[in-house]
Amino acid sequence: MTTTASSARRDETCFFPDRLMKRMAGLSSHAVAVVEAPSGFGKTTAVREFLRRACGEARLAWYTCFGEQPLKAWERMVRLFEAVNPEAAEGLQACLPRTPEDLARLAEIMRGCRCDGETYIVIDNYQLFECDLSGAVPSAFAAYPGENLHTVFITQPLPFSEFPRSQAGILRLGTGDFFFDRESTARLCRLKGARMTERELDRVQSVTEGWVSAILLQASVHRETGVLADARDMDSLIGTAVWNRLADVERDFLLSLSLLGSFTTAQAAIMSGAAVLPDRLRKALDANFFIQYVSDKGVYSMHSILADYLASRLDARPAEQARLMRRRAATACAQTGDYLEAAGLLVEAGDYAGALSLPLASSYLNDQKEGNMTLLLERIVDASPEDILLDHPFAILTFAFQFMKTGDAARFARLLSLLQSLQASPPDGLSESELSRLRGETALLLSFTEFNDIARMSARHREAAEHLDSSGEGASRTVVFGSTPWTFGLASVLCLYWRKSGELDAEMELMDDCLPVYLGLSGGHGAGADSVMRAEAHLLRGEGEAAESAAYKGMYFAKASGQTSIALCAELVLARLRILRGDGPGFVSARANIERYRQESRSRSVLRMVDLCLATLDLILGDTGDLPDWLRTPEGIRRALYVQGQPCGLALYARILLAERRYPELYAITEQMMEIPGSPRFMLPLLTRRIIFAAACADEGKYEEAAENLGEALDTALPDRVRLPFAEITPPLARLIDRGVRGRDGDGVAAIVALCERQARGADAVRKCLRPRKEVLTDREREIAQLAKDGLRTREIAARLYISENTVKSALKKVFVKLKVRSRNELARKEF
Repeated sequence: MTTTASSARRDETCFFPDRLMKRMAGLSSHAVAVVEAPSGFGKTTAVREFLRRACGEARLAWYTCFGEQPLKAWERMVRLFEAVNPEAAEGLQACLPRTPEDLARLAEIMRGCRCDGETYIVIDNYQLFECDLSGAVPSAFAAYPGENLHTVFITQPLPFSEFPRSQAGILRLGTGDFFFDRESTARLCRLKGARMTERELDRVQSVTEGWVSAILLQASVHRETGVLADARDMDSLIGTAVWNRLADVERDFLLSLSLLGSFTTAQAAIMSGAAVLPDRLRKALDANFFIQYVSDKGVYSMHSILADYLASRLDARPAEQARLMRRRAATACAQTGDYLEAAGLLVEAGDYAGALSLPLASSYLNDQKEGNMTLLLERIVDASPEDILLDHPFAILTFAFQFMKTGDAARFARLLSLLQSLQASPPDGLSESELSRLRGETALLLSFTEFNDIARMSARHREAAEHLDSSGEGASRTVVFGSTPWTFGLASVLCLYWRKSGELDAEMELMDDCLPVYLGLSGGHGAGADSVMRAEAHLLRGEGEAAESAAYKGMYFAKASGQTSIALCAELVLARLRILRGDGPGFVSARANIERYRQESRSRSVLRMVDLCLATLDLILGDTGDLPDWLRTPEGIRRALYVQGQPCGLALYARILLAERRYPELYAITEQMMEIPGSPRFMLPLLTRRIIFAAACADEGKYEEAAENLGEALDTALPDRVRLPFAEITPPLARLIDRGVRGRDGDGVAAIVALCERQARGADAVRKCLRPRKEVLTDREREIAQLAKDGLRTREIAARLYISENTVKSALKKVFVKLKVRSRNELARKEF
């Protein structure tokens, strides 16, 4: 393939150096290419030009990231693979790369992917894909073993996560590949109609240092004026080549468009102040090489080099003119349903009333990126005068709900106070129906301030229902949780709502009474939770048949209302019950049912709940080898779980520390659990802490401390007949029972001991059923063993397979046991 200007078709407008095109030719022989350079180096244009010349009959699919929510961006990336391999595309949908395990599944899918004809898939602006593991994604795609599929990532340098510097199957093109040499600069200038002397070309090469954006600007100036721009910095070049050659109306037009970044023709018309975009301004768009039409989006996109220049010019405009431009930009955004961006522009224009008047409903905000949305709502609430906030009571409701979800107690309390003042002195323009709705929605919001006190929450729910019914609404329009799980991401209802020792039965009766009212208000959010809470209580008491029946009942109602979090809680009850009964085949089936949710859902909260369910089961069986990395640190738990669920998550973390005998860390996290505000209201984490502390102290020979903690645990559990936590965590009760009873309910303690023995038999039976599976190397263990045999270190294996070093170490321990070897040297001589 030739890439010289003389060989190009006469209508070509692009030229790139032979050296770059030769490097680009490697796209055809690599599974993955990473094209990484700063803004303004012509990455996208170069890839488009190469594929235009080289693609031939090959299929081409292109996606440009515009900073969408990670899940939406991932869905659109994966959609490119549907024409290649629908089965692979379906599997990739569930692999949004949030954990090393996701990357491992992604790589496995790509290893099995088949592509019949040559295909190029291009993901542009990849730096805008907001994902902690985005740097490792190309490596996972490089697992594709065939020759027909080529995935190209075009990106600016990633600030936090670097792409692998060398890996088979990946072609890397960097900044150095895009610099023009003297000959290439001359050819590009001639192609653009700039007839320069050799001395002028030397100066262009010297001043631009081969940066294509600067070369193009100098060529543009020379073509129009016959001389070079006397400028060395990019701002001066843009001023000479673009800004100074525009009429005032064109300048205002570009300044307005710079507020949008990307825009449709209809939005451009709004920014021009006309009903239809004038031809003169349309031509100005098409002629500007810093504004490109992005065909896969159907929008124009302004290059950041021009946008940054225009931002500085906009700052110099009179304040009123800048405000007018921002209001027009907000109108253009609202026209396409981008109300969040519109609100931001109105806030910048100082139009807080306009921002509060936008239809920023809960159902809309739930679909936005939480970080962007939260920051904007904070700006609106903090900067808006109080009288303007009070003029928009239903916006206050919506914002208060969002602050409640994100745990911003101060702003939530402030907005609730404003809502209550509105109800005490209703404004004249508020109708009776609107006032009733306002009172109902506020009562519902106030119910969350009573979290896990079911009686007080229920009173608020009934108050809310009464007012909303009188308003003609019925259901809430503010409290719309969308995909937010009813259990706040936990795999237990009882863990959240058992708040006082001795009152579990009363709390379940309250839940039975409370939940139907809440379901009517929330449109079914939490359906089945009452039955699942009962199922968990029966299980903790060792009442297997009642637990099973209630779990199936709860699962039915949960699935009928799309409440995946509740259904998963029921699945976990059934799996734990299989262990208690010693039903190995049933346990295998129950565990597979839980894992299936991972394949069927792309919700982050559901994936975390699956992690929690499987971790709980592994810990019951004494296996810590396959636990997710995020559950191994308090910081990971705080990042993964809502604040309401963190005490329960930390209790599970404490079980990991106990199983691994990491006692200094255990004692520290135990204190940390006690310090979490409100944690005494969560009895199950508190009980778990006391049992774990007793077990750890006993293991270290601190029998008096162990007995003291066991006694506190018994005092917590006996009034509610809660027994299974003792059995699942299995402290050495035999040595402690005499010290721990101390006149307590002897029958209750005997029932706990009996359940411990029953649980031990059941767990042994399940482990025996699993043993044949565990004695054979799993695919993952075999892969790790082979890499270790090949001489790779733990860190290298972890990087290769996108897993943590702890996972590699745990897997190698299992490999050594199964293969009966004691060292890597022995492993190197072992056949497997």
